[in-house]
Amino acid sequence: MSRSGAGDNALLRKLAAGDTAALGDLYDRHATALYRWLLAKGLPRGDADDLLSECFLALVDRGEGAARIADVRAYLFAIARNRLAHRTPEAQALELVPEPATDQQSSDAVAVREALADLPPEQCEVVVLKVWHGHTFAEIGALLGIPPNTASSRYRYALEKLRAILGESDDG
Repeated sequence: MSRSGAGDNALLRKLAAGDTAALGDLYDRHATALYRWLLAKGLPRGDADDLLSECFLALVDRGEGAARIADVRAYLFAIARNRLAHRTPEAQALELVPEPATDQQSSDAVAVREALADLPPEQCEVVVLKVWHGHTFAEIGALLGIPPNTASSRYRYALEKLRAILGESDDG
């Protein structure tokens, strides 16, 4: 069974039956992980907030069909990925503008953030899910709709690229 567990299944059944309090419980379980992923994808906080809300509203829109969702977290990530894929080019261009570093961020953290931005998006999201969220490759595969071996390969290639990027910046 996924990280979501049987508790999510019970909440989905309640939501499908019209119990709106179940949506709040599902939000409490999954919103933080999805929100952090959206921020890691480069979305400004306001856009991440909006998209997070859209994802959870999609659960409500499923109506009785919500009870048939096998893995809530994977479903929410799939909705977010789909919505991100259909964003306008103008919105995507704004996401590429780097945020200025704050006094609290170290130069290493800034270097890592910039190096992550240089990775292909598919590799970056696997690194974020593995390192920052602690997911296994099987879980990453389920969240992204890819085989676990593909998730592992993307992670390996990403680490190689990060080493090369960060190694170059240390020497320069």
